[in-house]
Amino acid sequence: MASEEDIKRALSYISQQWQRQNDELDKLTRFVYEIDNLDFIITICKKKDIDLNYALHRWYNFQCARYHEFLFCKNGAVKEENPKHLTIDFYIKNVPFDLKTSVYPKNFEQNLDLSLRENKNKLIRWLYENQSSQSRQHFENRLFAVCQTLESKSDFEAVEQKIKTFLDFSNKNGFNKIEINNRLIFSDIIWIKNRK
Repeated sequence: MASEEDIKRALSYISQQWQRQNDELDKLTRFVYEIDNLDFIITICKKKDIDLNYALHRWYNFQCARYHEFLFCKNGAVKEENPKHLTIDFYIKNVPFDLKTSVYPKNFEQNLDLSLRENKNKLIRWLYENQSSQSRQHFENRLFAVCQTLESKSDFEAVEQKIKTFLDFSNKNGFNKIEINNRLIFSDIIWIKNRK
């Protein structure tokens, strides 16, 4: 896993806008999943004339997701032993969950009050239907760490506090159940707002 410093430093190289994902650029930037050092990523992109913004967006998102998963496990979740499992990242009270980290979607209703359960469920349904296509799409238990901005993804202190709050609430009250694709599953939103 990359250092917290490198993850945050990547933001200074990343534009808020990045082009839509495509197979060609995904193939060229697959190496970002194997390298934890930011400077090495930058060096490779310059040397091979690869779109640095595209590569760093993928690297930053991947590293933030790994860090969020680490924070869940640090606070009581149990990591899935098979790192290549497609639908399970960890277990909470023996219940399997996949974790998906993303920025609040631009194509979804804006200014939604995510303190309300019905609004969280509305966003959960949208995320299941609109994110993770092909082999990554599934309708198993999933937690969504939804960040207000790209920057709030790497505000790990705030993320950890939200994770602790979620785990405390779930331990006392159980998990949110929702029907998706004619199946009853456990899913929830962990809403991470900007602190500044």
